[in-house]
Amino acid sequence: MELEPIYRCVAALDVHQAKLTVCVLYEDEAGQTQMELREFGGFKRDRKAMAEWVASFRPQQVVMESTGIYWQSPYAAREARDLRSCRECPSRQAGSRSQDR
Repeated sequence: MELEPIYRCVAALDVHQAKLTVCVLYEDEAGQTQMELREFGGFKRDRKAMAEWVASFRPQQVVMESTGIYWQSPYAAREARDLRSCRECPSRQAGSRSQDR
């Protein structure tokens, strides 16, 4: 079964207390799927660099997974670069209240 892509470029952020891991999947001019993976620190300058880097790909969708309150600063950095097209994916950790939903 062949899967048909919905988006030609997407970015995914995994947010931790001291770092951000970002993966961008995109289709190149030859129609091949490419992946770029990069880590950023947790400081304001790092979040700004992350948002600039993600924006350079012009993603159609940005998703973010985070635990606790760590999502707030990266979310603000994304909004500053007009990367508002996003979905938040709550973390599913053992013993967390989100598992009961």
